[in-house]
Amino acid sequence: MSRSPDVSLADVDETVLEQLLDLAKRDASPDEVAPPLGGPGWNLERTAWFFSYHRAAAQGLDGEAGEKTWAILAGGSPAGSIRLKRMDTGNGRKSAETGIWLGRSFRSRGIGSAALHLVLAEARRAGLAEVTARTLAGNVGAQRLLAAAGATLTPDDDGTVRAVVVL
Repeated sequence: MSRSPDVSLADVDETVLEQLLDLAKRDASPDEVAPPLGGPGWNLERTAWFFSYHRAAAQGLDGEAGEKTWAILAGGSPAGSIRLKRMDTGNGRKSAETGIWLGRSFRSRGIGSAALHLVLAEARRAGLAEVTARTLAGNVGAQRLLAAAGATLTPDDDGTVRAVVVL
C-alpha cells in the first residue's frame, strides 16, 4: 500500500516565486511553464513573464487578473504550481479554469492528484460551481488525473480535451 504524499498549497510570495522559477529552470520544460516568448529556453522574456504572471495572480480570484496561483509543496518543498482563473463559460455558472505544472522529479507520485483536490476545495470555498481544464489529447496522464477528480472529458476537434468538474 502506498503512502499518500504530503501535499499542500502555498501562496506565491517573492521567496516562493524565486523557488518556483529555480524549480522550473532545473526540472521542467520552459514550454510546460510559460508561453513561447523570446525564443527557446529560459530567456529574459520568459523569466519576466513568469514573475509578472505570478505577481498579478497574487491578488487572487477577486483581484484585477481574476486569477490565483499557488505553489504546490510536496514534503514542504516546491514541486510545481497550480492555478484558478475566473472564466465566463456562457452557461451562467460561476466557473474557473485550472492548470498545473509539476517538476519532472515530482510526477507520477500522486502529487498532481492531491494538488488538484486541494484546488477544487479552494474553488468550492470561493463559491464556484465548476472548474474546467484543457489538455492535449495525447496527455493521457492529465486526462486520468482529471477523470479521477470527477471531470467529464470531451475531445475537441483541435486535438485537445476539455474537462469539466461540477462542484
